Amino acid sequence: MTTAIPAEGRVELRIEWDGQAVQRAEVRSRRPQPAALLAGRTPEHARAIIPRVYSLCGDAQSVAAEALETVLHGDAPDKARVADWAERIRLENIREHLWRLGLDWPRVVGEPQQPDPVRELLAERTRFAGDREAAASWAGKTFAGLFGSANLSWLEEPHHDSLTQWLEAAPTPLAALLARLQPRLTGLGPSGLPFFQAGDLHPMVQAALPRLRSDPDFHWRPDHQGQVFEMGPLARQVAHPLIAALLARQGVPDSWLRVLARVLELGGALHSLNRGVEPVLGLAWQHGGNESVVALEMVRGVLMHWQEATPDRIRDYRIVAPTEWNFHPLGPAREGLLQLRATDEARLREMVTLQVMALDPCVQYELEILHA
Repeated sequence: MTTAIPAEGRVELRIEWDGQAVQRAEVRSRRPQPAALLAGRTPEHARAIIPRVYSLCGDAQSVAAEALETVLHGDAPDKARVADWAERIRLENIREHLWRLGLDWPRVVGEPQQPDPVRELLAERTRFAGDREAAASWAGKTFAGLFGSANLSWLEEPHHDSLTQWLEAAPTPLAALLARLQPRLTGLGPSGLPFFQAGDLHPMVQAALPRLRSDPDFHWRPDHQGQVFEMGPLARQVAHPLIAALLARQGVPDSWLRVLARVLELGGALHSLNRGVEPVLGLAWQHGGNESVVALEMVRGVLMHWQEATPDRIRDYRIVAPTEWNFHPLGPAREGLLQLRATDEARLREMVTLQVMALDPCVQYELEILHA
């Protein structure tokens, strides 16, 4: 008998709009949890089921399930295995960035889609994970196609002028896309929430173990010491000279900075892959009694898996994905929605779409507009 695989859930947005501005906003993330599929099965079974339930970032989900199985037995993952996980996550992150920048965003703004880099990576990702020379060659070619040979100092330095010059002069589809996006995204979706930082990972995992045990709704409304974070490329790139300079200038992040951070991260990942630089995986875990929790940094932020199990039977299994932070009821998505101003409902819906895409949930969203 084939096990039914549920849909991956949705983000629900409800806003009250008075014809001029959003007066109230509610955000709720609803994704299926795997406990019903895994309860009573062996911990090893999770490795097969989890990527089928959460297929969008299947490698990250697989790595988390594998790491959790290792930690459940009281073992620390060995260096070779962590290195393999890190490479899988790096390639998946590159793929997700290429997909958003080559397919999704061009479709929204009417630019030609650029599917070739994604197709090549999907076809060759297994070979690339073991063949560094082939991966390096592909990364170099892809970087050149995206960024061209115009002034690229903005990739490493805080020069907004050089970014502007590149947007105006670089004959690449990526530059054309970003030139179209910048005026539409600037000032959209501001949020004053703190960014999740690498140093928060281990303390958060330690605190999450008892929370997941005692709070059955923690995975819907996660926090760390009462604080909700923004996660994802912008949080990871916040110290980049260009991002830091732009943040200092405008005070709060917006949708343009979120997309720009994705571009910077993609460029850096391709460059490091081309140069043969080993990837580093943000990974933390905690084990206590019959419970274990693992957290790792992936494309959208921190992915956390928790399970309660004996050595041969799973009792409970829960996942906290980055979407549950960025689309938390008190998270950055809600903060941005509350700042929306529009006198036309079609324009309002368009602005919501752009803001949601910049935060990049791992599921579809539904929008309900109530007329205040």
